[in-house]
Amino acid sequence: MWFYVALGSSVIGAISIILNKRILRSVSPLVLTWCTLVLATPIIAIFAIKEGMPNLNSWFAIGILGSVFFYVIHKVAQFRAMKIADLSAIYPLIALSPIFTLIIAYLPPLSERSGFIAIVGVFVTLFGTYILNVSNAKEGLLRPIKLLFENKASALMIVSALADSVVVIFDKLAINNTIPQNTNFVLLIQNVLTVLIFLPVLKLRNKNFKTEIYSNKKLFIILGVLSAISTILAFSAIGGGNVALVTTIFRSQLLFVLLFSFFFFKDKPKLETIIGSMVMILGVVLIKIGS
Repeated sequence: MWFYVALGSSVIGAISIILNKRILRSVSPLVLTWCTLVLATPIIAIFAIKEGMPNLNSWFAIGILGSVFFYVIHKVAQFRAMKIADLSAIYPLIALSPIFTLIIAYLPPLSERSGFIAIVGVFVTLFGTYILNVSNAKEGLLRPIKLLFENKASALMIVSALADSVVVIFDKLAINNTIPQNTNFVLLIQNVLTVLIFLPVLKLRNKNFKTEIYSNKKLFIILGVLSAISTILAFSAIGGGNVALVTTIFRSQLLFVLLFSFFFFKDKPKLETIIGSMVMILGVVLIKIGS
């Protein structure tokens, strides 16, 4: 069940990305992230309250605090990288996060093991992501590898990818320590803490953020609803599946972005896009078979 839930989260997340590209013309990435979290939180709260208050322990607190801490590092590093470099040039490095997750999840306290076929599927899917992004750099197949050693933006994106891979580990730790399991409660607490942490940063860096939000209020409401649905599904998948496999399915979001761009905006796919898409689909099928 987690497989289809994760896939559904990726599809909805892809729709959000299409809308994000439009709204980023008039708002900053920080405003977009913060406002989307704020608008998604009430919807998440409804589902969390409906499921009831779970019993918690000290590991839950560690999971929550660890997730929020590394999420902030992930976003700050990503924003700084986006500020000093074209995202299309450094995006291939984001694909590293599921590999980091696969390694970290193998260790305590999760100690999650993946089957051989599923692990092959992870690397096949990520290779498909690699192929999809090669054309952005316009310098051939070795370009993403060169990015690892090239500049500050690349280093920041690697930090972002590593922090992102740790976030899901703490998410799973927090979820595992709600009794009975309540993924929406974990998501709600994390959203509230993240909103409170980012608010003073937002006020310091963008004093006109309220104007940006009000000018795009209709689109922000739509993004808030989509964010709530996609993250509810995502946390449900994390709670029910192997985190390394789940995060790899999340990366298929890029495939759906390309498909939506083709069907709705008539963006003609390049040869690399077609090949990369086919490879990613093969990887996702292998993960399904191996899980």
